[in-house]
Amino acid sequence: MEKRLPGKVRRAVRARYYDIPPRAWIGKRGLDEGVIEEIRTQLEKDGILKVEIRKGALINTGLDRQALARKVAEMTDSELIDVRGKRFILFKPREGWEKYLRKLQRKELSKEKREEKPVKKVKLDIAQFRRKFKKGRD
Repeated sequence: MEKRLPGKVRRAVRARYYDIPPRAWIGKRGLDEGVIEEIRTQLEKDGILKVEIRKGALINTGLDRQALARKVAEMTDSELIDVRGKRFILFKPREGWEKYLRKLQRKELSKEKREEKPVKKVKLDIAQFRRKFKKGRD
């Protein structure tokens, strides 16, 4: 599975949604169609989802946590953001990947177009500066 999101966006999403509660669980039935359909539904609704892996799922599927999370991401056409312990975060933009990635590219191009203009150097005459502000204090 290719990574669609740049690292900067991935880090921002991970930091923002780190402490959300899990809303989907993978249990002893493993990756059956009902679980995958529920994950797809939640991703379409919110765009981001935290999933918790129960102990029975690891025993039943024979996969480790990282592999199980990657497999769920492939099956739901989403991006795996983070795997920490028995929980992982999935991201799928609600408007679709094509539109979302085009929006990211436009944002990057606009940043490149904005150039910082050099600051004009102003020659400061200290004597004139003191005279100017001394008048104001009188």
